[in-house]
Amino acid sequence: MSIEKIQSGCVPVRCWGSFVSWKESLTTLILVRHGESEWNRAGRIQGQINSPLTDLGINQAKAIREYLSGILLNQQLEIYTSPLDRALQTAEIIAQGIEYPSRKIIIEERLNDFNVGEISGTFGWDKVAEIFPEQAQLRLQDPMRFHPSGGESGAEFEARLRSLLEDLKDDGTLKLMVSHGIVNKFIRGILKNLSGKEMVELGESQNTIYRLEEGEETEIKIPPTIRGKN
Repeated sequence: MSIEKIQSGCVPVRCWGSFVSWKESLTTLILVRHGESEWNRAGRIQGQINSPLTDLGINQAKAIREYLSGILLNQQLEIYTSPLDRALQTAEIIAQGIEYPSRKIIIEERLNDFNVGEISGTFGWDKVAEIFPEQAQLRLQDPMRFHPSGGESGAEFEARLRSLLEDLKDDGTLKLMVSHGIVNKFIRGILKNLSGKEMVELGESQNTIYRLEEGEETEIKIPPTIRGKN
């Protein structure tokens, strides 16, 4: 297995309506969030700061690998990952159990987590609301204007994800994308033509896979019976 860096049981539990912008796309996306990290466990906001997977996070990645290995055997698959260690480590664990022709993991900078600048390291959003009340309110009420000092704005974040989706839209290849909760929310929201506020309110967990295909979204939860296996 090689890593390439570029610049630029289980049952479905919910299906959503059509994606307006991708309804005719031949590309299928499978979205995976990284496993639990040390900062996830501590309740700290990470942004683009690296934080390694916990033992639980490693087992979450292995459980996802177990599920995907049964449905992705010898398919024309490309695996993309955020450059951050917690996502790359998750992608590497998953790739070890899947047979696919290229045997590559592509590091895609546009899948990086939201750059929250000076907010990184804060112990939870309640604390952010105490220290940066205006930004905390914008994050929930008008996410496109949310722009922490030293970081990026919601509008900039959305633009880089739109750019990525446009590049991938019509090549017809199955894409497994390992990234972050907010990245997956915005990708799903963009394809559903949601507002920024609606995107932020979407659900997202570390034991859930989203398959986006032919204008439909399927949410697949990894059940407790396999979650955490070695």
